[in-house]
Amino acid sequence: MAIIEMTDQEKALLDLAYTDGERILEGKLFDYQEKALAELRAGMAYLKERYPNEELEVISFQPSSKKGCVELQFIQPGLDEVEYLLKNENGVYIDNFYDVPYEKEYDGLVEEILKEGGITARAYTTFPFLISDEIKSGKDLMDRRPHLGRTAELFINAASLPSYEDAGALSKKVQELFEENGIYGSGMIFFITGLKDFDEMDVLQLDAYARNRKNLRSIVSVTFQCFQVKK
Repeated sequence: MAIIEMTDQEKALLDLAYTDGERILEGKLFDYQEKALAELRAGMAYLKERYPNEELEVISFQPSSKKGCVELQFIQPGLDEVEYLLKNENGVYIDNFYDVPYEKEYDGLVEEILKEGGITARAYTTFPFLISDEIKSGKDLMDRRPHLGRTAELFINAASLPSYEDAGALSKKVQELFEENGIYGSGMIFFITGLKDFDEMDVLQLDAYARNRKNLRSIVSVTFQCFQVKK
């Protein structure tokens, strides 16, 4: 059994993965745990290299000996505390953080597409699938992966609640615009009335407002989906 020099974070993550008590915290590792430490360090180095401008913190780790692949869960500390995933499958890293650095740019592009089609809305898009592609901009995300599944939320500051027919017609229009611009996925449109701070709120605040049950009487929602794109 070797005694390995490790950071406090590495000790904590290995201890969480193996629950071996004080031995790991003292730096005493079995051979298979040394391999796991190498996997952990490689994954953390990958995140730092791929996202050099982002502060990321690994909060849990599963070595290949346990699940057949390496998994690291990580967050952006001090922000929304959403958990993201990095996996190493057969030597290839995939993750679901790739859109986060460019989400405002990407959603701005979606809003421009809608505006050109006569719809004024705020957009909030999430990309849940893990990929290995290197994404460098919001436009890159839209142009290079048009068939990558995503979930879009659209928030419309409505003067009054629309009828079922009007909401359905606008949903169909959104679907057509997404098809014409190669945007693949599904989503929901929220028509919100009586919200004085609509323009000042960010999309996460609008999302929280739209999903709060006490606000349901001032909101109409309708879904849309686009799985056949023309672009």
